[in-house]
Amino acid sequence: MADVNVVLQELHASAQVAKGLAEELRAPVQAALTSATTVSGQLAGWSVAGPLGHLGSSWSAPLAALQQRIVATGTNLDANSAAHSDTDQAAAGVWGQQGAKQ
Repeated sequence: MADVNVVLQELHASAQVAKGLAEELRAPVQAALTSATTVSGQLAGWSVAGPLGHLGSSWSAPLAALQQRIVATGTNLDANSAAHSDTDQAAAGVWGQQGAKQ
């Protein structure tokens, strides 16, 4: 079985990166969806107007779900880091108690 070394600071840093990416994604996605809808209205009568309008409306929910999934990944990484920290502290406490009994 392979050894696993959990570095709490790296888990937490990864969580912050994921949450930051989700936040950075918000503005460009919203701008692209808004632009697609706006341009669709401006190109009324053109063959691309319908597909652009569809892009603006149909991609909104999947892109929001993607952003939420990235936020959830960051939240889960933070929770994992906290759980490992609690486990480490509990194990250290048990070992400390064992040492005190001797």
